[in-house]
Amino acid sequence: MTEAKQKIVFIYSPWSTFIKTDYDILASKYEVVKYQFKPQKGLIKVGLQFLKQLLFLAFNIWRFDILYIWFGDYHSFLPVLFSKVFKKKSFVVIGGYDVANLPEINYGSLSRPLRKKLTLFSFRHASLCLPVVEGLEEKLKQVCPKAKSKTIHTGYQFQLNEKLDFDATREKIVLTVSITENYQRYMVKGLDRFKELAKKLPEYKFIVVGVKEVAKSLFEPIPKNLILYPPVEQNKLISFYKQASYYAQFSRSEGLPNALCEAMLYGCIPLGMEVGGITTAIDRFGLSMDNWTPDQASQFINQDRFLDRKKISEHITAKFDLSARIKKLLQTVSA
Repeated sequence: MTEAKQKIVFIYSPWSTFIKTDYDILASKYEVVKYQFKPQKGLIKVGLQFLKQLLFLAFNIWRFDILYIWFGDYHSFLPVLFSKVFKKKSFVVIGGYDVANLPEINYGSLSRPLRKKLTLFSFRHASLCLPVVEGLEEKLKQVCPKAKSKTIHTGYQFQLNEKLDFDATREKIVLTVSITENYQRYMVKGLDRFKELAKKLPEYKFIVVGVKEVAKSLFEPIPKNLILYPPVEQNKLISFYKQASYYAQFSRSEGLPNALCEAMLYGCIPLGMEVGGITTAIDRFGLSMDNWTPDQASQFINQDRFLDRKKISEHITAKFDLSARIKKLLQTVSA
């Protein structure tokens, strides 16, 4: 007789490729049920989401052995509370905004008093917090010293076992990717800085992928060499990575940025700020700035120094191997 699979409730708010990756990893070994706490604005709408989640947990908690939650925030409070009361295992994956606090643009789970209390409760009482990069674990220890934690990097791999010619000539393109629909996102991802650099390097084409129609006005006046694309499918995104010479991540707050790692995997030379996991990703293979200095960034690009694109790719493959996340995550959840 085969042993029954343990059951996991997989709780998330936004849905993205890296969250889907974890779902697929867990679903390979466990019976996994998805539950979305839908992002809402307004006290009444958020309250309704809390009520729906409360009813779901009250009627279904007995079905599950493990609660797995992506990001600490409003949506992680009740699952961790229920896991504590009913003695279930709970894991909170820390991705970046959950330990961020930028009150000037109302960004981060720690930026408002009530939201901060709910988030810190989740960190303190979860069986284990799982930051995706060491810098986030350090931040976690600063804001919640009693939290139990273990860093497990997100992982990356080529699509369809592609073989790239890393010596092929690249276009004079500086690329960044950010799903942007409002001012908060524009500032958090440093797109104002990206636009500023575009003005300094008119001979380069600057491309932002992921700008929704409602956010295009944030870039005005738009420099002639700055091109805005809407969100695209992953295959199309990969074609941008293959064309661009540089990838920029000028964020004011960040976890381990997936698009940066993917771009480096495909041979883009990285430019970024020393924020969150950006420095960990870039390492010695590009430009990391502790302060935003467009002159430093433009000089780095104008020097057109030789950086081995193949070694950049191999660095990402070695440090953020997807198979390593699969192995470590399954071992940790089953422990």
